[in-house]
Amino acid sequence: MKTRLLYFLLVFNVFFFSKINAQVAAPILRCVSVTSPTSTTLSWIIPPDPSGLFTQYQIWTSPTGVGFSLAGTVNSYAQTTFVHVPSNTSSQSYYYYVVTISSAGTATSTPSDTLKSIFLNMTGASVNGVASLNWNAMHTPLLLTSSATYTLSREYPTGTWTTIYTGNKLNYKDTIYRCKVFYNYKVEISDASGCTSVSNIKGDTCKNIQPPPIIIVDSVSVNASGQVVMGWQPSTSLDVDSYVIFFSNGSGLTGIDTIQGYNNTTYTVLGASPGTSSLGYCISPVDSCGNYAIPSVTYNTIFLTGPLYDLCSRTSSLSWTPYSNLPKGILKYDVYCSVNGGTFSIVGSSTGTSFAHVGLNPGDVYCYFVRVRNNDLTITASSNTTCFTATGLPGPSYVYINSVSVNTGSKQMEITYTVDLTNPFKGCNIYKSEDGVNFTKLAFVASSTLMPQTYTDVNVKTLEKNYYYKIQAADDCNNPGVWSDTSKSVVLHVSKDKENIFSNTLTWDDYTKWSGGVSSFNIYRAVNGVFDPTPISNVPVGTKTYINNVQNLVSAQGKFTYYVEAVEGAGNIYGFMDKAKSNPADAYVEVSVFVPNAFAPKGLNSVWLPVAQYVEKTDYKVMVFNRYGVKIFETQSDTEGWTGDAATDDVYVYLIEYKNARGEYIQLKGHLTIIR
Repeated sequence: MKTRLLYFLLVFNVFFFSKINAQVAAPILRCVSVTSPTSTTLSWIIPPDPSGLFTQYQIWTSPTGVGFSLAGTVNSYAQTTFVHVPSNTSSQSYYYYVVTISSAGTATSTPSDTLKSIFLNMTGASVNGVASLNWNAMHTPLLLTSSATYTLSREYPTGTWTTIYTGNKLNYKDTIYRCKVFYNYKVEISDASGCTSVSNIKGDTCKNIQPPPIIIVDSVSVNASGQVVMGWQPSTSLDVDSYVIFFSNGSGLTGIDTIQGYNNTTYTVLGASPGTSSLGYCISPVDSCGNYAIPSVTYNTIFLTGPLYDLCSRTSSLSWTPYSNLPKGILKYDVYCSVNGGTFSIVGSSTGTSFAHVGLNPGDVYCYFVRVRNNDLTITASSNTTCFTATGLPGPSYVYINSVSVNTGSKQMEITYTVDLTNPFKGCNIYKSEDGVNFTKLAFVASSTLMPQTYTDVNVKTLEKNYYYKIQAADDCNNPGVWSDTSKSVVLHVSKDKENIFSNTLTWDDYTKWSGGVSSFNIYRAVNGVFDPTPISNVPVGTKTYINNVQNLVSAQGKFTYYVEAVEGAGNIYGFMDKAKSNPADAYVEVSVFVPNAFAPKGLNSVWLPVAQYVEKTDYKVMVFNRYGVKIFETQSDTEGWTGDAATDDVYVYLIEYKNARGEYIQLKGHLTIIR
């Protein structure tokens, strides 16, 4: 808007003063463009001429800005351009202004703005690889209608111009990145009127002596085949046509190969051994002139060592060399693992250079590699792969429960077991259950060279329920090992026959679990608290009931105790043949005491003697009292009777005291009569 206003005011002034002075104003000179090495084209805007006073335009020029000479005339009022043919536009600038002749040639307008053709100069391109370009201003300051910036363009290849600079400076340095290539340059500045001022075209055969910039290496990695694979970003210099691969031994570089092609940015190193150490490599791009860039920093492969394996914890400890110079920095290292040749998967990550993999299974083959990731997850690099077979302390090959048996005397459960002594072990964990499903650890029993071993469980109710036991051996690192089978105790119950008080009925369940199975059951009985070492019966497997008649055991004190003993069958895989006792179970026969109510001391029935069966003999007492309460007879023998000595009355009182089989004290009272 500002430009239009100024243009209007200018035209108005020219028109107004022309009318006053009877002459036409000078045209508005806008552009000077070098169109060839020997020609320059001027462009202007025609002035107003409402009275038809125009005669011609005169174009004036000077190579120095002083001492202008007439370059030519234009007799057409409507013409807006003029081509000047100076001696050499490619070596210097020319100054120009235009005036208008009016009133039959008698009046000359004031000159237009003086514009200078843009002369572009170039030095150094063929010598030092940098085209130093500079040019003059067309007008100082720039015309209000001119663009605020100059545009510098470069021609390569022929016919293709590329803008390389836009700005208000009058100089620019263009670094050459192609070898012995001819570059042309020109400068332009546009005007609001639509014309453009163009400099001369300056060109030369340029020589690139600048090495390419250092390239960015993405990764130096190890692939699944154990080969070192390198990847890098293409050079920022398009003149690069190859890349040299260097191996670094820590003290120097050795070139190992050259990769042709600008876009060939990967390389596989043949014959490298990344599984023995960390290997260093760097890369140098080479341009078409043979200029080498400074080699990149050295990138070392990640060398994964180990693992160090701990037998007891069954843990592999991994460590690796750090990866340096990863673009955008290191986020983490992922640890990959394959088990027994399976697919690799991530088992953990670390921000450092170590990792511990726990819970390994002895006998399995574990393979690992480490992969570093940068912070935006765009670049990775992998280590070598290392493998090993996890081992474990062998420990016992078997644990066998010989028997689960009730201690007859204490009613405690005794678990007898045998452990394989071929390999050392820490001990055994004893487990107990009341339902055969839910087990609770009872104890840990340290290892012993004496076999079999016995563990006594004191927290039992052997008469009420079965108990299940199983044992797990622990190796020398206390890692859990082999399990035994589950063994179950035998529970015995004794009941009375309702029809026969002298019959005791025994019932029990099977014993489990022997390698040889159960062959039979021995029935043992205690009379007067003493077990007969010989079983009263042996019944075959499958029999779970036995009836014992004790009527003939009148000398007993009424309490009978039984237990059942399971007998293992032949064929035990370890060569054992054991026995297992049930709980002891009691049966009682009630005390029977027959007391005569009369006797005749001088008759056939001369002795008064109570007959007692199944009483505790040591706690047996018989007493006789007269009517005054005086004791006249006493005995603690069940075979001694009263003969009537000292008897003066006919009726007496007796008192019998005894203890039954259950330990209860009983008193019997009554009267007896002496028959005379």
